[in-house]
Amino acid sequence: MYASRVACGNTVVEGTVMYAVIHIPNFAAQVAAKQRPELRKSAFVLVEGEPPAEVVITANKAARSSGVEAGMTGLQAATIPGVIIMRRAPEDEASALKVLHTIACMFSPRMEYVEHPPGTYALDIDGMGRLFGDETQLAEELRQRMTEAGFLANAAVAQNFDAAVCLAQGKTGVSVVPPGCEAEALRDLPLHVLNPSAEHTEMFCSWGVRTCGQLATLSETDLISRIGQAGKRLHLLARGAWPHLMFPLEPSFEESLRERMELDFPVEMLEPLLFLLARMTDTLLERVRARALAIAILRVVLHLDGGKQHEQLVRPALPLGDKATLLKLLQLDLETHPPNAAILRLELHAHSAAPYRIQHGLFLPQAPEPGRLEVLLARLRKLLGEERVGSVELKDDHRPNAFRMVAFAPPPPKKSEPSSLSVATALRVCRPPQTVGVTLVGNVPVRVLWEGQRYTVREIAGPWHVSGQWWSEANWCREEWDVRL
Repeated sequence: MYASRVACGNTVVEGTVMYAVIHIPNFAAQVAAKQRPELRKSAFVLVEGEPPAEVVITANKAARSSGVEAGMTGLQAATIPGVIIMRRAPEDEASALKVLHTIACMFSPRMEYVEHPPGTYALDIDGMGRLFGDETQLAEELRQRMTEAGFLANAAVAQNFDAAVCLAQGKTGVSVVPPGCEAEALRDLPLHVLNPSAEHTEMFCSWGVRTCGQLATLSETDLISRIGQAGKRLHLLARGAWPHLMFPLEPSFEESLRERMELDFPVEMLEPLLFLLARMTDTLLERVRARALAIAILRVVLHLDGGKQHEQLVRPALPLGDKATLLKLLQLDLETHPPNAAILRLELHAHSAAPYRIQHGLFLPQAPEPGRLEVLLARLRKLLGEERVGSVELKDDHRPNAFRMVAFAPPPPKKSEPSSLSVATALRVCRPPQTVGVTLVGNVPVRVLWEGQRYTVREIAGPWHVSGQWWSEANWCREEWDVRL
């Protein structure tokens, strides 16, 4: 791990507010290479706009070595041998930013997304030394996490916010600047790290000013007299003295629990689809485990050939954190409801929840594991149908014994309560109902055969005619009698 520290007399004082900036160079190209790993060894460019007026937005290092520059037309880039033309995917970049946001949240609760350059997050690391060590250790750990997520990143730490942003953009690896040494650290960086306008860039080039150090040596008064207040801002930025008021982002963890994947070729078989879903599920589980949570809902969105969408919702009875169980539930659900066309794009959305924990008594029978029980219910739904598996719930209906099937959900643990006297009831309903034979005379019950014994009706009341749902095919009607045998 490469790390640099500016040598000057000052040292970082305990309690000094420091900013750590993580920057992904050539962010759009790295996102495209992450989505399609086979492009890492190829020269490719990203274009925007409607053909034939497409414009090159960015290119990877191999394409730039071949002569491609940002701002070229797509037709000009296509004339260079070996260069692959790709359209920019804002959805992939948005998904990658959520990954960066999730990683940054692990190092500081206060962060700001820097619009320029893209793929840059600034963190307030005041007080984080007790968790991650000194500034160098924190920056190295932050960069390592980004590398594990599949991004090459630069990290910089400084007391001045904009100085840290410029260092992360202009220096490779990890850079740590003690307070008061910002001007010396920025001295050799090119002017483009200050993000000047095209007019100012051309003007500085005509003056022979090409680095931040050369700009800082100019007179601030003369610079303001020539280019206005923009000159004062650029002069202070070059010296690492521009004041910045941080606007921390509001935490939005649930928005980061989304994964998206564009497929090069349509997928029709379930096995390769599950292989891709396994990678996406593993990524989502890493994010929820980092916050000691579990996955409560998984929503699969399949974009099919022909423009249609196929959505399935997997909702375990209890939040799960086991990858194998979640994949099995996804497999059984897709086998029960298979898509009717080839798949072009995948999306996986998750909702997190606190994991279910309960302490059982030492002498109570062992209950089945939630994951195994959930897989069993999924298998039964596949064999019997959705409406035949679940928990029975009585309906508020006039129809006797009317019920419906609802999703299985374990009841909350019962609290121990003092025993109370039970009240006996005179009426009891047998479930399942028992078989009773009835002899009718003039449509009136006179004898009853029950459990092998014959009974004579002594007293009778009725009949009561009940019916319902006459407006649908599920209409019903019956006669009820009260008898004494």
